[in-house]
Amino acid sequence: MKLKFCGAAGTTTGSQHLLEINGKRILLDCGLYQGSRKHAYEINCCFPHFDPKSIDAVILSHAHIDHSGNLPNLTKKGFTGNIFATHATRDLCQVMLADCARIQESDIDWLNKHRKKEGLEPVSPLYDEQDAEMCLRQFVTVSYNRPIPVVDGVAVTFLDAGHILGSAQVLLEIQDQADGKKKRFLFSGDVGRGSNEVLRDPVVVENVDFLLMESTYGGREHEAPPGYGDHFGEIIRQAVKRGGKILIPAFAVERTQQILYMLHELFERGEIPEIPVYVDSPLAVSATEIYRLHPDAFNQEVYESLFDKQNPFGFENLTLVRSVNGSKALNDLDGVALIISASGMCEAGRILHHLKNNIGDPKTTVIFVGYCADNTLGRRIRDGEKTCPS
Repeated sequence: MKLKFCGAAGTTTGSQHLLEINGKRILLDCGLYQGSRKHAYEINCCFPHFDPKSIDAVILSHAHIDHSGNLPNLTKKGFTGNIFATHATRDLCQVMLADCARIQESDIDWLNKHRKKEGLEPVSPLYDEQDAEMCLRQFVTVSYNRPIPVVDGVAVTFLDAGHILGSAQVLLEIQDQADGKKKRFLFSGDVGRGSNEVLRDPVVVENVDFLLMESTYGGREHEAPPGYGDHFGEIIRQAVKRGGKILIPAFAVERTQQILYMLHELFERGEIPEIPVYVDSPLAVSATEIYRLHPDAFNQEVYESLFDKQNPFGFENLTLVRSVNGSKALNDLDGVALIISASGMCEAGRILHHLKNNIGDPKTTVIFVGYCADNTLGRRIRDGEKTCPS
């Protein structure tokens, strides 16, 4: 048995790990490296550690682009085997990979302008929306806790990771033909911290012989502060008193759904006024619809609410906005309104439009609900910068 790290070792994003066993090659995740456009393209365009045609199977831990985003490129370059994933992961990949293809087109336009100045030939996107659709045809979906053979002598079981909808720890039960021994190999994927507002806690996996674990936050405390929901409600009440718009930059998958659930609870308990709420992100709207299709991933409280004829991600004063015209119409709203829009770091998407039109109004409240990396617009706003570089 051999393990080769082809990405996300010593860095974050670009998760790819190659396991060779019984003469077969299994790729654990196939994510995009995310960084500067030029550097990211150079890393993502090719597969220097292996020939895609030589891979027998891919096992996908979850749908985040740094774990799934290079799958269409892999299949485009000759991988013809099965891609094993949970049902929810496959459904999220359907919208996220297509969205990633569209973003790449924009990034490549920017990159080619700079290549032209340097006298270099233009390059093409890693893949397009049609490549993303073709890739989905190779998915084999599996429920949690249901072992399924992937190659000779290897079966996979997906166990809840509590990270995003459909996220899984990957347990491989191996009959190693080299020494005749049975082995249990666990790839953690990304593991949630537990006590998620919507999802179940991660499963504890016992009797593991080999463990491959992510460690992005392994050296720090990363817990939500006590009374997080109460604190969020107090901020909303103060913003309503100011009388302006409330803007929430949020990642389209997982964080938007968490915020919707918290708002639902606050409205139900009468702890915040009944104000109009808009989700202005086509990807977030699609992801929210997918969340509703997978009650098997919800914690007990959210799961039971489904049978009380409640939609945990919806309420009477919620509007989901897909169209560009619908997004622009939000500029004309009078009075208080809450707008949730991507991206969470304010680097792209419709949130830029809303910030441009509202951040200069002293009545506007901007609530950050997730991490903002250094040098992003979100980080500069959070750090109190008054102007942004052109």
